[in-house]
Amino acid sequence: MTDSGRLTEAEFQAVGRHLDELVQEFEALPFPQVRERVFDLLQTVDALHRAGLGRLLGFLRDQDGGALVERAAEDPVVETLLALYDLLPADPRAQVETALESVRPYMSSHGGGVEVLDIVDGVVHLRLAGSCDGCAASALTLKRGVETALREGFPGFAGIRVHEPAPVPVPAPKAPMSGFIPLQQVGPKPVRAPRRPVFAEVARLDEVPPGTMREVEVAGSRVLVFNVAGEVYAVDGSCPGSMAPLGLGSFTPPIIVCPWHNDAFDVRTGKRVDGSSGPPLRVLPIALEAGTIKVAVTTAPADGAAERRP
Repeated sequence: MTDSGRLTEAEFQAVGRHLDELVQEFEALPFPQVRERVFDLLQTVDALHRAGLGRLLGFLRDQDGGALVERAAEDPVVETLLALYDLLPADPRAQVETALESVRPYMSSHGGGVEVLDIVDGVVHLRLAGSCDGCAASALTLKRGVETALREGFPGFAGIRVHEPAPVPVPAPKAPMSGFIPLQQVGPKPVRAPRRPVFAEVARLDEVPPGTMREVEVAGSRVLVFNVAGEVYAVDGSCPGSMAPLGLGSFTPPIIVCPWHNDAFDVRTGKRVDGSSGPPLRVLPIALEAGTIKVAVTTAPADGAAERRP
């Protein structure tokens, strides 16, 4: 800690890691009544802090239109604090990118992706990439996935516009000799290698009966698995935009409530149901095989090369 009593950025990161370790230890305590009382305490403190910070930011915005708040949010420590209380200044680009995270795994599984070009008056300009461009699956993804994700995760959404892929410069072919067919015109054209979700076994189906949830770890990430009336769903185990774990939250099918922020999400779609305007919960691909639940948090080329996160 510096002489002024302020944490350096490295010290702040260390405190964050220590807090995460304490939360994990607390999750393992076999005393549900104690956990409930601590939750009540934390939620009361959270409500006081949220109200105080919200009013403070309101006063600052009244003074200069929000310029000071935006400047303060550039500090990583302040940014983390404001993110924990969903008080960060709205960044349309960040909101769009966060909203698209819920559909990127599906698009990656079809060998493609989506690039945000610009946002003008609420209209999101996009470009499809990879083998998603021009295929029937991309049209379905765009209509049911991308547009829905943006409508739910981007408050200022007014529409989408898809642009053609950027042209790839190709050197002019040499003039062929008379009577010969150029070699590049012979044989099939190369196709970009498709990607596939990498599924990992997380639990037996009978270990997650209807109306319950289970926290598991997949590829080093926390994941929550839910059973809603016999249908199984999986989501990222952290509250969107923060490090706060959702595993200690209350689950009343199909809604989970974050124990730290009181944010409520529908686990089937990831959509917020509490009226707030923050990012949605990331829904993960899931598969059932012979009574086993499998979840994917990474993707890999169909030929079995190295994995990557979507």
